[in-house]
Amino acid sequence: MSRSARGACLGVALALLGCNSPRFELAELPDAPIAFVYRTVQESERVQDELEQQQKRAKGQGRAEPGRLEVEVERLEELTGLRGVEGSLRAQLGRVSFYVAPAGRLEAVDFAPRGARPLEWSADRTRLLFTAVSLDRLQLFEWLAATGEVRQLTRGDSPHPDGCYGPGGALAYVETVTRKGKASVARIWIQRPGEAARPVTAGPADGQPTWSRDGGRIVYGASDKPRGEVLRWVDPATGAGGVLTRGRSPVFAPDGQWIVYSAHTSAGWKLWRMRVDGSGKRSFGASAFHENDPAVSPDGRFVVFAGTKQERSAASRLFVRPFDGTADRQLELSGSALLPVW
Repeated sequence: MSRSARGACLGVALALLGCNSPRFELAELPDAPIAFVYRTVQESERVQDELEQQQKRAKGQGRAEPGRLEVEVERLEELTGLRGVEGSLRAQLGRVSFYVAPAGRLEAVDFAPRGARPLEWSADRTRLLFTAVSLDRLQLFEWLAATGEVRQLTRGDSPHPDGCYGPGGALAYVETVTRKGKASVARIWIQRPGEAARPVTAGPADGQPTWSRDGGRIVYGASDKPRGEVLRWVDPATGAGGVLTRGRSPVFAPDGQWIVYSAHTSAGWKLWRMRVDGSGKRSFGASAFHENDPAVSPDGRFVVFAGTKQERSAASRLFVRPFDGTADRQLELSGSALLPVW
């Protein structure tokens, strides 16, 4: 499909979306900024072209298309369009931006380079955790809202592509280690103030951590050969843990009572929620899109997520859904928006 035809189809799709009358107004949403990766229409088209070329090359060479999650680094590369992208295409990866929903305002930021990904706001919303390339490796950084300062939190020879804040100044982060002749291993480590960092999961493909505010549980995504992508939990103090359900991209609601995640269904990836112990699993809301990377609003009343028509697509939109699943509203953004953090 040509770029002009793709653009026309996108316009029709957006028009159809506008036919769904929202049951809530943007003014009802919290004014806390949503951080996300923003790509212009032109940037999205170039990345989509690259993704399509990858698929053609894979088919021509008689090999399977790369899996969505072998290790967390590969998933990040796929979501941002980084895999196989060279030269000038790296400039199309998008930038971290803010969206203030009640005002419908897009805000450009300059503290993170292209290709960076926002991960989590601190509980008091004074810091934003994000990952970006440093010396050819993904590392974790945080931006201090009050001063604009950026601090690098992880270093070393291994990539640290994902992480989350923990209680009392703690940090959980993913470390991916590649040894010559062996498959990569991704594990989750924790770092508490005044203590040495230590691993809390064994791998081999652990990522997407989210830490309960009471500190008692880290929920994370893992790769399980029989079941595919699953959500596991671990008690960082005792090491106890287990499997919760199939799915990916978990996030705790602010009240600590619910976990929102994306689960694969016969209709594609859809938002689900469950209790912290894995009980009470249920889908909430429905759309015609793949629903990924949810983030819960600070007041716990809404969920923002990225919606795509196809699983591997550079054309992604942000939608907001009440926690009871009663309605969806697309945020008014041109171009593509993905990987939201609220």
